[in-house]
Amino acid sequence: PTEAHNKSSSETRPTTSNMNGRNDDTSRALSYKISRYDLIDLTLSSIIFLFALYTKTMLLVPLAAVYQERKLWLGEGLQPLTMFGMLKVYIYNLVWFSGSFFGCVALLFVRPFINISSLDYGVNAFVERAVGKMCTAVCGPVEVRGVENLPLESEPCIFAANHASQLDIGASYYLDRRYKWISKRSVVYMPGVGMVMILGRHLLLDRKGKSSIKRMYEQANYWLSSQNGGNGCPIFIFPQGTRCMSNRLPFKDGAFNMAINNEVPIVPISLSIPNNWWNDFYPFVSSKRSIVMTIHKPISVTKDTDKERLREECSKVVYSVLPPVPERTNKNKVGQVKNTNIKKEE
Repeated sequence: PTEAHNKSSSETRPTTSNMNGRNDDTSRALSYKISRYDLIDLTLSSIIFLFALYTKTMLLVPLAAVYQERKLWLGEGLQPLTMFGMLKVYIYNLVWFSGSFFGCVALLFVRPFINISSLDYGVNAFVERAVGKMCTAVCGPVEVRGVENLPLESEPCIFAANHASQLDIGASYYLDRRYKWISKRSVVYMPGVGMVMILGRHLLLDRKGKSSIKRMYEQANYWLSSQNGGNGCPIFIFPQGTRCMSNRLPFKDGAFNMAINNEVPIVPISLSIPNNWWNDFYPFVSSKRSIVMTIHKPISVTKDTDKERLREECSKVVYSVLPPVPERTNKNKVGQVKNTNIKKEE
């Protein structure tokens, strides 16, 4: 038994040569370096993963836009969104996000082969305009009135419009002019749209930061003057500061401060969206209604212009052609209109 035990132990005990061989294999494994091809594969796999994640985000974020738009149409006298209406809002935003992303990517690839003055010009004049019109075409036609009131393309100005719905943004591109948006900074985190805002060099504002407001005015001064290469670039702004369908919100000071500081005219623009617009079965059924964009005569501005009067005049002109704020109808009696101005007595 002792001899058998010694024999089995000698068979299972690793020899010195085997141990040296294993150490050599381990050292080779530890000294292995990632090759150039491995780095390429790792980079490509990471890009594919990020692209898939980004595109999936495009499918989810429009749901939040549907929720926001639905709340807007719950106001006094407005027709709430139907399921078909919410589907159109979703498609509108999906086209907006995906079109902005693929448009910017395509422009980056073809930029070396086309003759455009700058990358931001290409984004403003081609990508944004095409995507904006494509989005609005899904929902219905846009009628533009007062085109003769537009300043020359080389003349800087401020476009000031009312803001009622997401449709305002798409409809604004029917001006067929290049301009810079003033928008809250959080939009850069929206898929596709963020690329447009950054590559298009739009003015981003953090409403809670004074330094951000100061930077916004500096950027506005740059685009509205001749510092950017000789020709100024218009700025498009919604002076209301937020969207609202059921009320006429007062205008804020930002647009008028910029106009007075740079002595550029303000062009009031009225955007009228028909009630029950989203619920229309367009494009499957032709629609006689349209979004009406009215371009008013420019308001001249100098350093001596009174800001309060300028704001009141601009607000009055913008709201002058819009239909009256609708009142909620009484469902108990057909055709009877509820007077919202009368307070209920206790």
